[in-house]
Amino acid sequence: MKKFVTMMLLMSFVCALLPGIGQAATVVPKLFLDGNVIQTDAQPRIVKSSTMVPMRVIAEQLGYSVDWNSKTKEVTIADGNSLIVLTADQDLADVDGTSVKLDAPAFIDKGVTYVPLRFIGQNLGLTVRWDQSTRSVYMITPAMPELPSNGAGVSSPVTQPATQSPAVKASALINSIAYNGTGRITIQYEGELTPKNAFWLDNPDRLVIDIPNAAFSPEYSAALSAASSKSEGKIITETLNLRSIRYSLFSSNPSTVRVVLDMSGKSEYQVTAGEGEYYIDVTLADVPVDAVSPDNPSAVVPVGGASGAGLPTGYKVVIDPGHGGKDPGAISVLGRAEKEYNLAVALKVNALLEKEPMIQPYLTRSTDVFIELEDRAKFANNLKADLFISIHANSYKSTIRGTETYYNRADSKAFADIMHKHLLLGTGLPDRKVRQASFLVIRKTNMPAVLLESGYLSNKEDAAVLFTESVQDRTASRIVAAIKEHLKLK
Repeated sequence: MKKFVTMMLLMSFVCALLPGIGQAATVVPKLFLDGNVIQTDAQPRIVKSSTMVPMRVIAEQLGYSVDWNSKTKEVTIADGNSLIVLTADQDLADVDGTSVKLDAPAFIDKGVTYVPLRFIGQNLGLTVRWDQSTRSVYMITPAMPELPSNGAGVSSPVTQPATQSPAVKASALINSIAYNGTGRITIQYEGELTPKNAFWLDNPDRLVIDIPNAAFSPEYSAALSAASSKSEGKIITETLNLRSIRYSLFSSNPSTVRVVLDMSGKSEYQVTAGEGEYYIDVTLADVPVDAVSPDNPSAVVPVGGASGAGLPTGYKVVIDPGHGGKDPGAISVLGRAEKEYNLAVALKVNALLEKEPMIQPYLTRSTDVFIELEDRAKFANNLKADLFISIHANSYKSTIRGTETYYNRADSKAFADIMHKHLLLGTGLPDRKVRQASFLVIRKTNMPAVLLESGYLSNKEDAAVLFTESVQDRTASRIVAAIKEHLKLK
């Protein structure tokens, strides 16, 4: 008998969440957005057969502005692209000039406007799911991953967003989104791109930039699909306040790309436009000088070098394979990650340097692990290394190819010139010159430091070359030759 009563109560609650099926339930669901509970005194309500949720709380979380007209009893929700007007005690809403019928009339209680959950999903571009194990309503933006299912039907759909047109119309095609390690995100595109004003979302803090009438180029979309079945991108930065950068096709009608900067607190930011490029700059928090210490478990530990038999002799050279672990770097058109290439070449360089009696090599990582950028630089500084080489591969338009060498400070220019001369012989790719940039690992290191962009993984020819074993062997040999030339070793 107890099992029967329990089952009946559970069924009535589930039915109450599915409009048009059941009657009111006594259980009040929790409300989550992208996995984060929405903290509000305005709790969801079960009214007859509809789940009613507070409109303002959800809309403002998504970056909409919400206005209330007490005379007309109208609520206006807008984001510069869409306009929704709701009237209290009416079951019709105006959505971009079209009349939309609600499952239940909107109502106001203690100054809070409640609307059916289904309306939220269909008109604010959300997927809404009911998780039976936690008895919670989850709202998911298209930029976030779907809720996992436990294989037993725990995660079942309540409603889906309005059907999107398969034909995406866009005035701008985005070819790449890249991060330079110093707080700048660069969006490279073709066409006409007009992002909306950036806005903050709370719990957790994140900066959101929506780009209407934009889509990913076919080449970039294919590269993203190779890394994620949902064609989303994510860059792990792990600085003190900028944790990661996410981007995806947020909406198909109109086609909108959303870029989200996951932050550990609000920070100053600036958005600027250039020709074919759009920049988002955020102020990064500095890392304490003693961030890397023996007591810091996330710090870099030396790989290679002396093994406790006394102090190493000769020149200390730090080899830094870029990215690693949860940060794959660029994804090649062949579907392989940049971090694979970086580590493969770095290991070859390290093996060759270990044969040089006057050079003591150190790797920032020797396996597929993630090391924070600041820790890489501070590791080299704490070693009082003589040289620092960070190995990378680039990504941009599919037509761009070639080898680049970057330096930051004037005292690194001579080393960069020597390295680039040899690197070109190693890769055999077109010459894209020596360039100056403010990459963190070459800016915060104290010794001559270079960052190598061996080729463009977004280009089929370059990608095929870089992942060829013989080319990696030759590249490693030429990097060692450049090190020896700079140190004036035979």
